[in-house]
Amino acid sequence: MRKIWVKLALVLMIVSASGILVSMLLSIKEMDYHFSFYLQDLSKKHREEIISLVREEYQKENGWGNGVFSKLAALAKVLDLEITLYDKNHQILRMVGNHREGNAQPYSNANTIPITLGNESIGYIYILHNADNSAMSLEEHFQIAHTKAMQWTMLVLLLIASITSIIIARRIVQPIVHMSKAAVSVANGNYSVRVPIPQDQNELSELVYTFNQLITSLQKQEELRKRLTSDIAHELRTPLNTLLAQIEGMIDGVWEASPEHLESTRSEVLRLTRLVSDLDQVVQTEAGAFRISKEELDVSDVAKEIVESMKSSFQRKNILLIPRLERLALVVGDKQRLAQVFSNLLTNSLKHTEPNGEVVVSVEKDRETVLITIQDNGIGIPEEDLPHVFERFYRGDRSRNRERGGSGLGLTIAKGIVEAHQGEINIESELGKGTIVTIRLPSLRK
Repeated sequence: MRKIWVKLALVLMIVSASGILVSMLLSIKEMDYHFSFYLQDLSKKHREEIISLVREEYQKENGWGNGVFSKLAALAKVLDLEITLYDKNHQILRMVGNHREGNAQPYSNANTIPITLGNESIGYIYILHNADNSAMSLEEHFQIAHTKAMQWTMLVLLLIASITSIIIARRIVQPIVHMSKAAVSVANGNYSVRVPIPQDQNELSELVYTFNQLITSLQKQEELRKRLTSDIAHELRTPLNTLLAQIEGMIDGVWEASPEHLESTRSEVLRLTRLVSDLDQVVQTEAGAFRISKEELDVSDVAKEIVESMKSSFQRKNILLIPRLERLALVVGDKQRLAQVFSNLLTNSLKHTEPNGEVVVSVEKDRETVLITIQDNGIGIPEEDLPHVFERFYRGDRSRNRERGGSGLGLTIAKGIVEAHQGEINIESELGKGTIVTIRLPSLRK
């Protein structure tokens, strides 16, 4: 299987090579095109200079003489040209330069250039640039050298582009490779692995960050699952062992099947029933299957009923329960579910508030929300436990809280009910000073 960085590197190489190759070909072609014009201009300049020189010498000597011929010979030697000079009657006067045998050029209108003095024709000249002469070789050598330089430049650029493509491809793919290895580790149960976040702030760094957050979430869920399994086993084991001991005692005749013993057995059964019911509600909430009936109701009426029903429990513990309920705090919701929220929260306050303490239940309203506050001056919650209070079976000091009773599901259920009403619930607490639970529900506008 070809690795993704190899494919990416190949794509980058192909794109880079295509760009470099096209650029080089266009550059060479453009150079050849303009160089041909340069050669034409150079030839034209040589012809004009030679004709001008011939005309000047002709004037000096008042005819064709050795001065003209010697100057032509010198030019032909310097420029390595073949020059044939004709008189006005088209007869050859002189041939100079590297004329090989058979190279004498007869007069031709197509190949010769007329030489005039004023309006009078004084002769004709034929100029040939040899294909292998030194002047042309220098120009050709320049063109060849330029082409080779461009080719070497192209090879160097291709090498640089290939190395750069490999580096870029590996750098881009490296976080993905790390995530792949991390995913395998997580699948094998190792939730401690994390992927290094790239320094560049881009989509890959965001992906890696999100991936790490996912692993953290899975780690927490796994820890919660293990704790949930342990807690359920513990919560079920205690009443089941109690029931087993009581029933075996009655069977063995150690315990009398008296109303008191039967009531104790019944209490354990009720405890199991409540625990199973609470677990069912939690499962429904987390599965999104939690259903509420919707009706118009006054939250203050719901709070008042729960306060009245629990007043005696607070009085027995010598705790002052203070209701501050604003009338017509209307919402659309489920009366029984909201009553369960009040019951769960007040039960927590009752358990964790010492005698001679107080608990205040308040309901307020505004245009947008109904604000519910339950405040006590109880033992409070440690700061490190606050982020976890809504988790299943989470009870902070677990041994102390088991002594106080409860399944550790009350706040989880309360949160699920509030969120099912499109509301939000928050807890503020300070150890040794008390706890404030705040609930906001969308109010019904009249």
